[in-house]
Amino acid sequence: MGMVFDGAPVAMRPEIQAALEQAWAELGAPGDWLDGATRLAVAAEARWAWGCDLCARQKAALTPYAVDGEHDQTGALPAAWIDVVHRLTRDSGRLTEAWLGRALAGGMAEDEFIEIVSVTVLTITIDAYLLGIGMAPPALPDPVAGAPPRQRAASAKPGPGWVATIAPEDVEPDFADFYANDSHFYIRRALTLLPAETRRMWALLNTLYLEDPRVHELDGLDRAISRAQMEFLAARASALLGCYY
Repeated sequence: MGMVFDGAPVAMRPEIQAALEQAWAELGAPGDWLDGATRLAVAAEARWAWGCDLCARQKAALTPYAVDGEHDQTGALPAAWIDVVHRLTRDSGRLTEAWLGRALAGGMAEDEFIEIVSVTVLTITIDAYLLGIGMAPPALPDPVAGAPPRQRAASAKPGPGWVATIAPEDVEPDFADFYANDSHFYIRRALTLLPAETRRMWALLNTLYLEDPRVHELDGLDRAISRAQMEFLAARASALLGCYY
């Protein structure tokens, strides 16, 4: 049976196609806190958000909180979840801790929030990659049966950002390898409240970018552009998307 991305109009590096195939299949598998059907509902909502009129008006406003209304939506998720998915998709550069507080007050668990972030980011990343190479994103995969464990990581503690994370000094042995690259703790630490979900996301992001960004040039790596060109594109994309990490 052919893989989902076999029909790409350009040649992919084998490791990129493998990472995309894995990430795509795992969208419909049970996660840490959400079952497969719910994860797919989040992914579908992330796609739907691009056509949301409220999101467009909020994005154009000086502040999104000056524009009232209801999101255009699929109707498959609670209201607090819909706002999180839509804001992550359309206006992620202007999120605030107070916004997160309202989402949690609306009945969303902190652990659910982390998985919603991951699924939304994975969906956007895969779709953006495919559109960039001229391939229409495929229909979402079928859900995989099974219940998520919904077990909070015992080593997670509040902060240093808005949510609990696992610090390198508190990491359990089965997750210690994740911090082997000590050059970018904080960005890698962001979703570690859910270790398995963190691994899912970085398995794709490491492949699309670099597993170890400390390298100065790309000796021994198969890339069609230089490291300087990669960073120029990343910086420009970050500026356009409001990513100020």
